[in-house]
Amino acid sequence: MTGPACPRCATIVALVDGHPHVTAAGVVELWHRDCWGRPAELAAPLVVVAPAPRAGRVIWAAIASSAVLAIGVAHFAFGEVVQPPAASLANFDVMRPEAITEPVRVEAHEVAPPKPMHVTTPLEDHYQMPTYDGVPLDEQYPSLHGWIHPVTASKELMPELRARHFGAERAGIERPECGAGHCGVDLDGPEGRPLVSVADGTIVRIERSELGLDHLSGRYIRIQHDDGTLTAYMHMDDVAEELAVGDRVLAGQYIGTLGATAVYEAPPHCHFSLEIPNHPGRKGDTTDTRYVDPAPFLVRSTIAPRAERKHPVKNAF
Repeated sequence: MTGPACPRCATIVALVDGHPHVTAAGVVELWHRDCWGRPAELAAPLVVVAPAPRAGRVIWAAIASSAVLAIGVAHFAFGEVVQPPAASLANFDVMRPEAITEPVRVEAHEVAPPKPMHVTTPLEDHYQMPTYDGVPLDEQYPSLHGWIHPVTASKELMPELRARHFGAERAGIERPECGAGHCGVDLDGPEGRPLVSVADGTIVRIERSELGLDHLSGRYIRIQHDDGTLTAYMHMDDVAEELAVGDRVLAGQYIGTLGATAVYEAPPHCHFSLEIPNHPGRKGDTTDTRYVDPAPFLVRSTIAPRAERKHPVKNAF
């Protein structure tokens, strides 16, 4: 009787000489006693199959996650605080106070607030600034800019009555630049109202007699301003006692009071006139001048609530 083949050498094993072995599957094997004593060799080589690329990434991700978790648990268990690597600070914007070295600038898309602009009044629009050779008169003669109105606390910059305007009809006056004869503006006001100089200047003439030399002007003052222009204030009730020819006065300074001297039919008023030199640079009580309508400068003036009572500077010439 023959036995089964030995799993090691594959030869027939006699039943009495073999070494029986039951496998995990319940099969009885019969080995030669010499073959059982040595480790069995694999009948075929082990083939290792590489995982697919996606499976590999999943495996490595799982390994890395496990490693990180293990490190975290270990540090937590031992009470250690893990500091981030120094290189990781480059990814963060560390905030710290810094000195401001430059003023705040307005970006291109921002709109700066507009500068205050002068709004033209109806009177200014009506009385346009005169020009000579294309240049506004107040640019040629700076004293014409920023007048103080001659009549303090006046209710009006310019009288409404046309008969009081420059160029209105006046008998016996022949000045071609004065239209029908009136070479100034009659400014209304109560008798005794303080009058002031419209701009800085020097007194070049004072008439204190009630009718004046021509029996038409009454008491008056004539002032020459720094750029050669001249202003006159006529029909005054009173001239300031301390004033004399050659005195220096300032804009808004008291020079006397409004009145009706040498006025025969009209109510009290100040006949106010403006003259421009024909030859700039001449100083003193010159008559080498031409009359100009003062209305454009009066409507742009400022009405003072009261007169500045200052002592004049003596001997300004």
